[in-house]
Amino acid sequence: MLRSILVPLDGTPFSERSLPLAAEVARASEAALHLARVHVPHEPDGLLSNTSFQWEGVDLSEYDRNDRRREEEYLHKVEARVGTTGLEVDSALLEEGDVSEQLCAYAREVDADAIFLTSHARGGIGRVVLGSVADCVLRNSHLPVVIVHPSPGERDVEAPRHVDHILVPVDWSRLAGTVFGPVIDLAKAMGARVTLTSIVTPVVLGPKILPIAPEAPDEDELRATEYLEELADELRAEGLDVDVVVVSARDPVRGIVSVAAVCGVDLIAMATHGYGGVKRMIAGSVADRVLHTSELPIMMMRPPIEA
Repeated sequence: MLRSILVPLDGTPFSERSLPLAAEVARASEAALHLARVHVPHEPDGLLSNTSFQWEGVDLSEYDRNDRRREEEYLHKVEARVGTTGLEVDSALLEEGDVSEQLCAYAREVDADAIFLTSHARGGIGRVVLGSVADCVLRNSHLPVVIVHPSPGERDVEAPRHVDHILVPVDWSRLAGTVFGPVIDLAKAMGARVTLTSIVTPVVLGPKILPIAPEAPDEDELRATEYLEELADELRAEGLDVDVVVVSARDPVRGIVSVAAVCGVDLIAMATHGYGGVKRMIAGSVADRVLHTSELPIMMMRPPIEA
């Protein structure tokens, strides 16, 4: 059950892109909305550089107090704006330090059930070198993290973001099913229907230059359908409206994105191992690639015990 939602902000309009969706979910589930920003100290600007006396007579603590005041004023403005919609909203300026660690600690303090944040969803070498708060939060928290990564041309950032249809890709691992709990909570709160999908790699006959797929569904597709129907029955027992879709695709990521487009879903929910750094770059994951391929909000969750 969703009772507490954390939304990290950094003072930029871009970081607020996750607010409409978080507010919509909070409103539907009657959850408290917690806004948080980690204080980041800045060196005074406008001073002489490359001189030995550049800090002489400068009250650095005063600069820091002014920064904190501006950061708090920003949070209060956002809190007031979001609070006019009838939500229970509060905000907190967190002490400086590792941003993801501070946010995860505050999530525990407010007993958050989910974290909603905005990410550029940068991939490849750029992600490993530059890092991402979303990445770090995902690796340091076992909460479901809903990542919103709007397209550059998206204009109406204040428009409510409805979640009427959730897509849950499922494979044969235990990891995939760990996201079902948050999906059930979100679907019940939003009155959303759920589609379970499995992407089956087709059996290719003939030479690689002229592959021929068999006309009849293979055993893997039939087994996948039976497996998804069993899982769907468990979710239906929770009162959810659940469909099952099995598709054949050589690339599971393209298959998932295609199903999402055809079914017209509003959010994709997936479990992830939450690898970071070079291991993530080399090993990769389907969830990670879907995050960087689809423009839909993605709910990602790293379970406490990796399957």
